[in-house]
Amino acid sequence: MTSPAGVAVSLVRVETRDGVFLDGVVAEPRRRRHTALIWVHGLGSVFSSAQPLIRELSRRLNTAGIGYFKLNNRGHDVVAGRGKRLAGAAFERFGQSVEDIRAMVTFARQRGYRRVMLAGHSTGANKVLHYAARARDRRVSGIILLGPISDVAAEAKRLGWRELRRRVAAAERIVRRDPQGLVPRAWGYWSARRYISLYRPGEDEDVFPYYRPGARWTALRSVRLPIAAIVGSRDEFLDRPAQEVIDAFARHASGARSFTGAVVQGARHGFQSRERELADLIVRWIQSPKAR
Repeated sequence: MTSPAGVAVSLVRVETRDGVFLDGVVAEPRRRRHTALIWVHGLGSVFSSAQPLIRELSRRLNTAGIGYFKLNNRGHDVVAGRGKRLAGAAFERFGQSVEDIRAMVTFARQRGYRRVMLAGHSTGANKVLHYAARARDRRVSGIILLGPISDVAAEAKRLGWRELRRRVAAAERIVRRDPQGLVPRAWGYWSARRYISLYRPGEDEDVFPYYRPGARWTALRSVRLPIAAIVGSRDEFLDRPAQEVIDAFARHASGARSFTGAVVQGARHGFQSRERELADLIVRWIQSPKAR
C-alpha cells in the first residue's frame, strides 16, 4: 500500500530466535536497496506510534534510497500477553532485547539491504547501544541514539535521590518474595524486577551514566561503530542542559570510529513538531563520511 506521503508501505511480522513475533511497518525505496535504517521504539511504545515522524522520516529516507524499518520489540505496550507469560514493558527482561534487534537486522538483510543502521529512541537507545556492545554484529554499520536520557537520572530528578533509593530497596524485597511481583501502583505499572532494571544504578540497562561521576561507560566505550547522539533541548526528562549530555557522550565514545552529537533546539523527548529537522539530521548523518 502507499502512504499519504507517497511512500510504499508494508505491514510485516518477524519472529525472533526464541519464538517472539514482532509486528511492524516497512517503507522501501522503489529502486536501489543498499542501506536500511531500523528504528527501535521506546519504553511501552508500539511500531505505529509517532506517526508524523514515521511519515516524515520514511519519506526523506526513501527519497535518499534508504529503507525504513520500524517494528515492535517485546517491550511494546505496558503489558502485552504472550501465551501464559506476562510481557510488555512492565515485565520484559532488558537483556532479551538483543534477540529482538538481531531478528530485525536479519530481516533487513534478507530483504536485500547490505548496510544496516540502528536508530534507538528513548529506551530504544539503551537497547541499541547494549546490542552494539554485546552482539558485536558485523552486519550493523552504525548506531543513532535519539533522546538517550538516563532513566535513573530522570527519576531521581522527579523523586529525589533518597526516595528513589528507598523505592529500589523496596523493589528488591518484593523480587525476593515474588519474581513477578508488582511495585505499588503509585510508582507506575512495573514489575519489581523491571523497576530495578530501570532505576538501580549499574544495571545493564543503565548505559548512559552521565549522572554518575567516575562511571565507566562500559557499553559506549566498547563500541567501534560510528555513533550519533541527538537530544532535544527541551527534553522533559533531562536533569541538566542537553549539551552537557552530548559532551559526556563525546568524552566517552573513545572507541567509536566517529562520534557526532547534536542538540535539536526546542525539541521535547518525542521530537514533536521537530520531525522534519530530525529527519534531515538523520539522513545527512547516514550519507556523511562520518557514518562510513
